[in-house]
Amino acid sequence: MDKETLKDVLYLGCLFHDIGKFRQRGSMNEEFRNRVKEEFKYEIENNPRRGLAHEYIGAHVYKNSKLPLKDEVSNLIALHHSDLSNLKSELHLLARLVRIADHISASEREERSQQGASDEQVKLMRSIISSISLKKQKKPVQYRPVSRFSKFEGLLNEEEAKRHDAQKGYEMLWNEFEALISDPDLLGFYRNAENRYMFFERIYHLLKEYTSNIPSAFYYSEPDVSLFSHAVSTAAIAVSLFRQFEDRLFEKQNERFVAAEQIFDKIESILNGYRNPNADPLPEDEPILGIVKGDISGIQSFIFNVSTRHGLKKLRGRSFFIAYLAEIVARYILEKEGLYAANLLFCGGGHFYILLPAKALSRIEEYQRILDEKLFKAFNTDLSVLLVGKELRLFEMLNFDVHETLGKMLEEKKNRKFSTILNSVFSKPQEMTGPFCPYCGRRMKEVSGVLECNFCESFADLGTQLVNAKYMNLTRSVEIDDARSVHEVFRMFGYKLEFVDEPNEFAFVLNKDEYDPRFSMYFVKTANYVAKEIIAFSQRTADLETIAESSKGVKRWAILKGDMDNLGSIFRSITNFEENQRSSLSLVSTLSSEIELFFGVQLERFIAKSHETCNVVYAGGDDFMILGPWNDLIMLAWDIHKLFKDYSKNDELSISMALAIAPSRKYPVYKLGVEAGESLENDAKAYRRNGLEKSALSMLGGCIGWEEFQEFLEKKLLFEKILEEHKVTRNLLHTLSIFVERQLKGEPMKLWQLYYYVARLVERQKDERVKEEILRFFNDVLVSKSRLYNKLDLLLKWVHDETRKVESNAEV
Repeated sequence: MDKETLKDVLYLGCLFHDIGKFRQRGSMNEEFRNRVKEEFKYEIENNPRRGLAHEYIGAHVYKNSKLPLKDEVSNLIALHHSDLSNLKSELHLLARLVRIADHISASEREERSQQGASDEQVKLMRSIISSISLKKQKKPVQYRPVSRFSKFEGLLNEEEAKRHDAQKGYEMLWNEFEALISDPDLLGFYRNAENRYMFFERIYHLLKEYTSNIPSAFYYSEPDVSLFSHAVSTAAIAVSLFRQFEDRLFEKQNERFVAAEQIFDKIESILNGYRNPNADPLPEDEPILGIVKGDISGIQSFIFNVSTRHGLKKLRGRSFFIAYLAEIVARYILEKEGLYAANLLFCGGGHFYILLPAKALSRIEEYQRILDEKLFKAFNTDLSVLLVGKELRLFEMLNFDVHETLGKMLEEKKNRKFSTILNSVFSKPQEMTGPFCPYCGRRMKEVSGVLECNFCESFADLGTQLVNAKYMNLTRSVEIDDARSVHEVFRMFGYKLEFVDEPNEFAFVLNKDEYDPRFSMYFVKTANYVAKEIIAFSQRTADLETIAESSKGVKRWAILKGDMDNLGSIFRSITNFEENQRSSLSLVSTLSSEIELFFGVQLERFIAKSHETCNVVYAGGDDFMILGPWNDLIMLAWDIHKLFKDYSKNDELSISMALAIAPSRKYPVYKLGVEAGESLENDAKAYRRNGLEKSALSMLGGCIGWEEFQEFLEKKLLFEKILEEHKVTRNLLHTLSIFVERQLKGEPMKLWQLYYYVARLVERQKDERVKEEILRFFNDVLVSKSRLYNKLDLLLKWVHDETRKVESNAEV
């Protein structure tokens, strides 16, 4: 076989090397067992301790699927636990490489057969996100039920996990998966060399959907790594090592691959030296792998740099573009390096990580130059993608903690943006005849009496397509030199975006709830829910006017931004649940997928169901931006906080958020977006109180911690009830505001005046229940004889604006 085919065999062998564990966990009837025993009779007889091992089951499954390279890949799966020292065949060489990558992926764990596991043992994957502790405290055990990735419904505690019918779940999940890999079209997809990459992408997403919520192994007392994360990280390592040593791997001496043996012996010797998790780096441990981080710089100003005309559509289009720009750039590098989707360890939030051979790092500056040239042509200096890379020894692979180092490297590089093409930047000819677009600098044209920029309007078109279409095709195309629209920016990197209404096996569905793996590839990376209004028995996307009009009280739309607190510290704090176990690449990958599921799937699904008036501008990675009626967004923020707590089952993890309210209905979206972002960073994430920080909401000119919000909400609802339901004079708002202002300015409070006012107010009420509730409210907000409740100013603003009568057009 040629090297490319061997690499394909290696990749598929890694992806499916543990698939037998998936099949084992369902009910295997005697007929199936006997077929496997007959096929691997010799191996079982010569190694009776392993018995009907998962590698034999996996090999049998692969061989009877409709997947390509059946004989080669199934042999690789069957051999990946074998002790192969004399490498006389290419398959033996690849099998040993799978074994090495398998060990590195899981931090050289000690293999213990799951055959000996107790029948009472919980056969579910323990959630990593629920057990993270920045305070190094042990958390209650939580488990992920057996399900498809996109159908996850919540964690189970220990008792719930014991009652969960895991075997039935595995059987149902396996039957679905087996039917999909038995699709006769798969072989044809692989044989079509031009579209082979689509075959690999489909297999990747099928494995992600069906193996992300099941553990890689039971032999730990608490399995914590998903089968998917372990499979893809093993594949990424193996393929990277293949590319690192490909010039020597297949050198033969006396019918043996002696060079490969020497390379593998050295790697395994180093791995043995690291069996003690506290071991220091070994001098012979030289870099053989590398990691690249890509980061989009200028996101904030780019997304919000839009005109008011079609502003919401452009905002949606630009947010989507940013998410897929990172994806496209990562794919571009993967293709050039001869790597696969598994090598893309993470992509979201405007950045990505790629695992590759160490020697590929020498080409990073060339990739940077290419990116600089292409993005400068498209966006001048408004938008850039920065690349940094780090060599990895086996020590770093076994203790996978690279985020902080790469982050510092990026910060340094941000001061040298476009340094690879400085001459081009300063020598670019300037057009002298306008008019020019104030947002992108291109020449504008007059359309129906209105000046338009085709490039900027293409983002509005993209926003419209995201709402109206059902599916998206992302395929390779011929690279072009320049871009006149957002779609052509993708084509500059050799990819084409098409929106269609009919599904196909390679299409991405836009509505996540309509994802069916039989008919489409997967769902799009970004959230895409938008509020609709009913007009003449038909639906259309709600505009800013409509969103503002649906507010209660003051008619204003607003933006809510949020992101996960302490993400870097969270990844640095990962520890395996076995004592002294390292933070493996598989473990990091599993945690990333848990975070991705919340921000990319769960959040949008919740908003579509429970907050229909809100628009998800973007949600993915670890952050989101939502546009909607201002008062709905306050309650949505509280609901997101509770949703995340319920999802993670972890009281140490939080999301800080900021609400920015448009001062008028026609206020530019981009300005408000910038304000929300600044408030998130400068206020919510800077809010410190009682030994706590972050985990807060910035709103209405102040901040409130999530631990304070329930009490705050109860007081707000009671006060609102007093004004709205009991019809108590609104002068009460004005009076309280006076005393709040005194307290904020540090002036004498003279609270006896407030006591007198309240007493007179209560006297005037005829209903005893109203009197009781007024007194209860004042007892709540008078925290001492000289102090008022410290969040009373926010409470009054919220109630004032929400109970204010509908404004006239003159006030809009």
